Amino acid sequence: MTNEAGFNLLDEPWILALDKDGEQKELSILGVFERSEDLIRLGGEVPTQGFAITRLLLAFLHRAVDGPQDPQEWVELWRADELPMNDILEYAANHHNRFDLFHPETPFFQVPGLRTGKAEVDGVKKIIADVPDGEPLFTTRSPENLKRITAAEAARWLVHVHAYDTAGIKSGAVDDPTAKGGKGYGSSVGWSGQIGGLLAEGTTFKDTLLLNLIAYEDGPDGLRIGEPGDVPPWERRADTARWFERPPKGAIAVYTWQTRRVRLVGDRRGVTGVVLCKGDRIEPQDKRVVEPHTAWRHSEPQSKKHKRTTYMPNTHDPARSVWRGLGAILPSVVAQTPQQTGKPKRHYSPRVLDWLSELSRAGILPSEYLIRTWAVGVAYGSQNATFAEIVDDRLTLRVALLRADQPALGALAEDAANDARKTAAAIATLARNIAQAAGAATGSKESEGFGARASEQVYAALDQPYRKWLADLGLDTDQTAARTAWQMTVRGHALTTSDALVRSASPPAWVGRKINGRLINVALAEAWFFAALRNALPAAFPRNETSPTEAA
Repeated sequence: MTNEAGFNLLDEPWILALDKDGEQKELSILGVFERSEDLIRLGGEVPTQGFAITRLLLAFLHRAVDGPQDPQEWVELWRADELPMNDILEYAANHHNRFDLFHPETPFFQVPGLRTGKAEVDGVKKIIADVPDGEPLFTTRSPENLKRITAAEAARWLVHVHAYDTAGIKSGAVDDPTAKGGKGYGSSVGWSGQIGGLLAEGTTFKDTLLLNLIAYEDGPDGLRIGEPGDVPPWERRADTARWFERPPKGAIAVYTWQTRRVRLVGDRRGVTGVVLCKGDRIEPQDKRVVEPHTAWRHSEPQSKKHKRTTYMPNTHDPARSVWRGLGAILPSVVAQTPQQTGKPKRHYSPRVLDWLSELSRAGILPSEYLIRTWAVGVAYGSQNATFAEIVDDRLTLRVALLRADQPALGALAEDAANDARKTAAAIATLARNIAQAAGAATGSKESEGFGARASEQVYAALDQPYRKWLADLGLDTDQTAARTAWQMTVRGHALTTSDALVRSASPPAWVGRKINGRLINVALAEAWFFAALRNALPAAFPRNETSPTEAA
């Protein structure tokens, strides 16, 4: 159903989705639910759009089914051929007007009549993440394309700006008592931008929604979800310009947290401007009980500051593939990590992975079921005022690797990642030693940079092999043989890299020089490297094998 004046997100196509044939479709909210079995994942202008919109749909689905209340209700949803469309359509009918992007009284995710003291309106680029603020040359969009965007694209960026908007000064809204001189100061980044987002993806988008649809009754260390007051914005009174700093009632609230006060300027024919002001503040400390899509780490500085044990979201490092920090997200590893006496637990795995671990342990979800862990997030620039990089990394593994009651399998995966880490460190040392033998000062940018580049070459070479090796691990895996095969793979790539470093060494490096009274040259550096490699990868070296220098 189309409204000539409005643009209802339940009925109008605006969500970008990839189907099983690899084609991108633009669908409405109800269209995504109806076709979820034929879709693979959601997309967008940037990956973070897909994460934010997926969480919006999760909030919608939780409320539509009023649950699931327990694992048994979840099983019924999982085994059904399609999502419960009768419940979804009934819920949609009850809240239909609240999804109109241009409703005069309750525009979706916006504040009606929001304005500044001088009635300023910014251009739409204010909410478009792939247009660097003040640097329109660094984008593929033409200036004309930034003057007007479609209502569908505006809806995608509207959801995204609440989830990921940058910090910094915003427009000061009339009726915001904290605004000073027409400006709003002290806003934090959007909630999803404060976490290291991680979703569990299944074979279809229907599976993805259900894998992340955590039951309301979720055990003693469970997630706060579905409790009184844990509702999305479309079930509350429309926001005003006033913003609040308040604790979220539960996961549904954080999935749809209103980090900004926004008003789109336009109609279904297109959006030409935006009013963007401060919204509800939310701080990251100790939100583990309401946020299931991130890992958590104990923070000593925050604990001292707040005078209590404090956990912070484990955010993603754009310079590292997700598998390099796998031990911090696998329940099978985190649950077994030794805890020092009198010390807090160092890490908590994402609650969504704990949930899948429990489903598998109970025999509800097959241990051989393949999931993709989708790590998605933002690295912000100076003072969190700009977008620097977007993290978008998927890692395929079997549910068995998550199971807290199968610690050996998780430990195998983590140990293999550590094999790569130790090997990369050995390569970095080799590269630094060669650089220093050639004349670079110890600890200099030249020496350290040479080592860092060599280390990253190893990680790059091992990236796809590790992903393939990990996806093959299951309960029936011969773990000793798997570890040996992996160490042999690592050895091969390490020797290829070391050979290239040695061949490219300069004549002065072969002669070498004394540093702190010790001679360093290429031959010695290679011998030390070979010893370190044997120590890092014992299964990949026969006991009687010698280094090239020893053999000579």
